[in-house]
Parts: sequence; C-alpha cells; structure tokens
Amino acid sequence: MARQNGTPGHDPREPHRADAAERENASVVRHEERLVINRERVDAGRARLRKYVVEEPVRQEVTVAAEEPDMVRTPVTAEERQAFLDGRELAVGEDEVILYRTEPVVQTVRVPYQRVRLVAKRVEHTEVVEDTLRKERVDVETLGDPRA
Repeated sequence: MARQNGTPGHDPREPHRADAAERENASVVRHEERLVINRERVDAGRARLRKYVVEEPVRQEVTVAAEEPDMVRTPVTAEERQAFLDGRELAVGEDEVILYRTEPVVQTVRVPYQRVRLVAKRVEHTEVVEDTLRKERVDVETLGDPRA
C-alpha cells in the first residue's frame, strides 16, 4: 500500500517520495473502534395500588346457653313434718325463677391490620451486546526495488 500525501501540488495517486529526515521518522497512527456501552434509564411502565372491597361469607361457631327449669326434690324438714302431724296446714305458695339464655350478637368492626406500600425493586440481568467494529491495519508495501 502506497503512502499518499495530500499536500498541494501533489497528486495523491502518485507515490510520495520522502526526504531523508522524513524517512527516519515515518509513522502512521492506527485507529480502531471500541465499544463504549453506557446505560440510560427509560420509562418502562407504571404500577399503581388500587384498593377495593370484596365480600366473602364467614362461618364461625359460637357457643350459646339457655336455662331450663329443673325441679330439685329434698326431704321435708323435721319442723315441716311436725306441723303436718299437728294438723296444721302446709304452706301453699308459688315460687318463680327467671330463665335466661344467651344469643349471639353480631356486629362488624373495621380495624386497620396492614399497610401496603408500592416500591420499585431493582432487578438486574445480563444482556449480550453484539456489534461489528472496524480496525485499521498497517502493512508495508514496497514499490520498485526495495534496496534502492
């Protein structure tokens, strides 16, 4: 490959004839392409928290109680027996007991139980970048007799 010189008055297609000083310092600068890979942050979409209400049936067992009347029989006292034997009348009367029962009373109460936040989590992965690079090569080409 012939070295070309773009000096005025010189045809670049003609081989350049270097003088002695230039021959001692003849050099070229090689260049090549290299990949410079940077990263840029771009908008990749949106995420939004949306709160809504759903209804779901709940079944829970609860124990309830009810009172029922029950008769308790006890023997008469000696005083009551003697009164009967003496011909006195036995006391007549009524006794009453109030019966109670428990019933479930259901109410709903709204209570806070958890906070949910939305954050952006950084996830990294590796991608392969492919490209074609150009490099300059330098060869020496001699014209004519290399010994001259």
